Amino acid sequence: MINYRPRLLRLTNNILPYNLTTYNALSQYYDLTVAHFGEQVEKEKAEFNQIILTPRKIGRITIFKENIFKLANNYDAVLAVADLSILPYILLGFYKKRRFSLTYWGIGISSSYDKKFDENRNLDWIRFRIMDKADSLVFYSDYPIDRYTENGIKHEKLFVANNTVLINKRINIPVNKKYFLFVGTLYKAKKIYHLLNAYLMAYKKDQKISPLTIVGDGDEKQNIRKWMTENNLDDKVTLKGAIFNQDELCEIHKYAIASISPGQAGLSVLTSMAYGVPYVTTFDSITGGERFNIKNGFNGIFYDGKIENLATIITGLDKDPELVHRMSQNAQNYYFDNRQHQFMIRELCNSVNYALANISLK
Repeated sequence: MINYRPRLLRLTNNILPYNLTTYNALSQYYDLTVAHFGEQVEKEKAEFNQIILTPRKIGRITIFKENIFKLANNYDAVLAVADLSILPYILLGFYKKRRFSLTYWGIGISSSYDKKFDENRNLDWIRFRIMDKADSLVFYSDYPIDRYTENGIKHEKLFVANNTVLINKRINIPVNKKYFLFVGTLYKAKKIYHLLNAYLMAYKKDQKISPLTIVGDGDEKQNIRKWMTENNLDDKVTLKGAIFNQDELCEIHKYAIASISPGQAGLSVLTSMAYGVPYVTTFDSITGGERFNIKNGFNGIFYDGKIENLATIITGLDKDPELVHRMSQNAQNYYFDNRQHQFMIRELCNSVNYALANISLK
C-alpha cells in the first residue's frame, strides 16, 4: 500500500541556509514545493521541488508576474509566509474558489530592524482580519497567542513552532572557557559598537581579561578593524569573518564564555544554547521571538543597554568560571529539552494537518 503524501506548497521570499534543514525535514512528510523569489538552491542540497517566482515592486508591496492563486490551487495545502507586504500571499484566504488549505507561518506581530518587537500596532486591525481567513496559523513563539484570541481568532487553530536551528550533537562543555563571542552580520543595528566599547571599558580595568572573537562580515567590517587598531586591541579582539561550516561553528562556540549581541537576539540564541553558551543581550533587542528563550541569570543575561553595565557583565563572567559553567549547562539542557529542531517540525506538521482536516472552503 502506498501512503499518500499531501502536496504542500511553501510560499516564501527566499531560502536561507538554515531553511534548508527545515524544508528537507518537511519533505519527509509532504510532497513539498517551495516557491520563492531568491536564489535557486542547488538540487543536490534540496530534497524538495522549487519554483522561482518573478517579483515586481510597487513601493513596499511585492506582487508577481505569476498567478499565485492558480499556482496554489494545484496543491492540497499551502504554508505561506505571513508577510503583509507580499500581497498575493496574504490575499489567498479571500478567494472563494480555493481548493487548498491555508496556513500562515511567521512572527505574528510587527518586528523589523527599525522597530522594536510588537512596537508598531498600526496594522494589527488588518493583520488579524487577514490571518483569520487562514485555516491555521503557526507562530515562532507563544507571544502572539493571547493577542490573536483577544481579537476573536479561534484558539484551536493557533500553533507554536518555536523558531530554532538543527543541532544534533550534544557537545561536552569545557569547564575553562577562553573568550567572549559575537556571531552575526556586522552592521550598526546589531549595536556591535556597544559591545566593542563595553569590552574596551572592561579591558581598561583588567588587561588580562579574556579576548573577544567576532565572527561575521558586513558593512562595518573595515571600520571595526580600524577601531581595533585605534584602541590598541588588535591582540585582544579577533575578527574572523563569516563562517557557515557547522563543525567550525561548533568548535568556536565550544570555548565561548558567552555569546554577546546587544542589538539582536535571533536564531543565534538557539545556536549558542545548543553548544552550551549563555546569551547576553538587551531587554528590547531585535527578535522574532527567540529572545524569549533566555531566562535571565539562568541560561543567559539581559541588561538595560548601558555600555557600562555590559562592561560589568563581561568582567563578572570572566572572573566567575563556575557561574559560566552552570549557565552553560543550563543553556544546553534548555535547547535539548525544549528547542530541538524536530520539535519545530512536529508543530509545523500539526498546523498543516489541522488545516487540511478543517479546511474552510469559501
